[in-house]
Amino acid sequence: MATDLDLVILGAGPAGCATALAAIAAGVERVAILDSPARQAFRIGESAAPDVVAKLRLLGISDDLEARGHRPYYTNLSLWAGERRFDDFLHRSTGNGWHLDRERFDEDLRQASCERGAQLLTPAVLESLRWDRGEWQLQITYQGKPHLLSCRYLVDASGRRASLCRRLEIERKRLDDLVAVACKWPNAGKLEGITLVESVADGWWYATRLPDGSALLALMSDAAVVRRKRLRNPETFYALWAQTEELQQWLQPPRHALSLTCFAAYSGFVTQAAGPGWIAVGDALAAFDPLTSSGISNALGDGLAAAPVITDWLHNNGLQAAERYALRANRGINRFLREWQGQYNLERRWPDHPFWAHRRGVMPPVFTSPRLSALSPP
Repeated sequence: MATDLDLVILGAGPAGCATALAAIAAGVERVAILDSPARQAFRIGESAAPDVVAKLRLLGISDDLEARGHRPYYTNLSLWAGERRFDDFLHRSTGNGWHLDRERFDEDLRQASCERGAQLLTPAVLESLRWDRGEWQLQITYQGKPHLLSCRYLVDASGRRASLCRRLEIERKRLDDLVAVACKWPNAGKLEGITLVESVADGWWYATRLPDGSALLALMSDAAVVRRKRLRNPETFYALWAQTEELQQWLQPPRHALSLTCFAAYSGFVTQAAGPGWIAVGDALAAFDPLTSSGISNALGDGLAAAPVITDWLHNNGLQAAERYALRANRGINRFLREWQGQYNLERRWPDHPFWAHRRGVMPPVFTSPRLSALSPP
């Protein structure tokens, strides 16, 4: 295991691996990825926007997703604000989206990163860090043993927990407490090529077909609503499923118990995108509502955008590229906030229900996020 490194990335998800691939392509040689995989019954985040294919191509990864077991999808079907709508990708001239086998997709990115020269350390936990004379000193636990690493640059790709940003005391704005109460349903039936969304009094339902022919079904609501109404209780979950207008036409509630799993899905962003010797990418930088289906695309895009920031610092301790990265992030966050508020404001059927009332009051009509400065010292 190399311990004197140019670049250490915290997290081996799509954002971390995309950053590794882009940085290596830009000439960064000594790269390590630290990963501490979470134990989950299954993965979510399987719907990918059409532009994912182009970003994989830029990373030097095969864009033949169907050959890797992923499935194209063509239509978003929604019942929102009482209006039933088909949003067909064919009318956008952007190509189709994708329903991913997330475990395989993530593993392919990790394998590609290792093949290009990145060192994957897993399971590895960052215990402490300090900035000392232009380098980071990292104390980690790797496969149960303590190790000391040094590197010139750190990437926070640790997802919504933003572990590096927290250690650097970077403020994180959190917009809501959205969670997904989810299950896998054995037969997706008619959902081939379709992602379905239906708003209800306590949030909204999401359903889609997975590449193995099963369906992923999730009830999206706020954590407090889930607790108060016991939405993780299978009987409650199934009863609400049976009350849907659109969803039950595509998937019938089961006659037997299914295991429910709860996932964090809240929106939020850090108020500083990068600084001397570090950068945040993917959900660590900004996590967006799953309504956008933009998580994978944003993760790959951040990795591509981070590479010039990293090389600018490694070559001449420069921060000009970091400032451009911060401005790019700021534009993306403000665009999301406008679209996010606009989408939730369309639904006015349950004005007194906490889920919808919170989203009307979470922001003023015009919201400007703090500028994501890139200049503060570590």
